[in-house]
Amino acid sequence: MVNSVEVLLMGIFATLFMDISAKILTTLKIVHPPLESHIPGRWAIYILKGKFVHKDIHQTPALKNERTAALISHYLIGIILIGIYLLLESKIPSMQNQIWMTLLFGVTTVLLPWLWLYPSIGMGFLALKTKNQSEYIIFSIINHLNFGIGMTIWILFFRQFLT
Repeated sequence: MVNSVEVLLMGIFATLFMDISAKILTTLKIVHPPLESHIPGRWAIYILKGKFVHKDIHQTPALKNERTAALISHYLIGIILIGIYLLLESKIPSMQNQIWMTLLFGVTTVLLPWLWLYPSIGMGFLALKTKNQSEYIIFSIINHLNFGIGMTIWILFFRQFLT
């Protein structure tokens, strides 16, 4: 059985760890976030309105509360991903107590922007239609690895308080 409190707290923690890491790496100019922070919010709001694909989301009219929608959808996705991970962990005993599995899961979540977000906002699979494709690829790999590191930290240090 999956503990819904752990899903919520671990999802928030892993996503927050990813965001703080991205902010630090951006501030230190180690990485450059190629996608403006409000764009995922525009995408999320348009999904709720029934528009799933954009030729170029930058040409799609802006909406109110895009940054708020970006933040909320980002954390909801993180929580959902943690729910999936914890469900898998509960059903596959060999995943339990295998810290490398959290890192592997975190890295594999990079498939979401590569195969879903980028194509649906007009950037193509793996951001192939962009001039700076490598920035998108590198930034998303680092971000999702940090999501996995956040999952690992949670399991190593915080999980014990919920069991």
